[in-house]
Amino acid sequence: MQKNYFKIGIIVIILACALFPQNAETASAAEKPDFKVIIGEWVRPDGGYIVRVRDVNPDGSVDAEYFNPGKINIAEANVSLWKGLVKLFIKLQDKGYPGSTYTLYYYPEKDAMAGFYYQAAIGQTYEVVFFRKKVE
Repeated sequence: MQKNYFKIGIIVIILACALFPQNAETASAAEKPDFKVIIGEWVRPDGGYIVRVRDVNPDGSVDAEYFNPGKINIAEANVSLWKGLVKLFIKLQDKGYPGSTYTLYYYPEKDAMAGFYYQAAIGQTYEVVFFRKKVE
């Protein structure tokens, strides 16, 4: 069942990109992006992986945690703007995760982050999607 949600999520994100392309030139140069929009807990439905963004600092560094299901050390986490999208980059550095990375883009119309997971140990890149965990 979770695989179906994951496939649907990927399809939704791909369609959103195709139908509503983001362009950095469409945003006013004077506008400052709201990087804090990514603060929260994000779940990857294809395995229950969790990214918890606690804060975004003025210098672009991000206070984040990653769980699979136990806590995995994050060596680097930062946020930037890419073609009008908020981009979150996370580099993991732990046993089984030496240099693996997430490059995620926030899609406000879906309140989701989608992008790529690079599994450095085997040299493979995967398309992934994270959905904001609903507060109950």
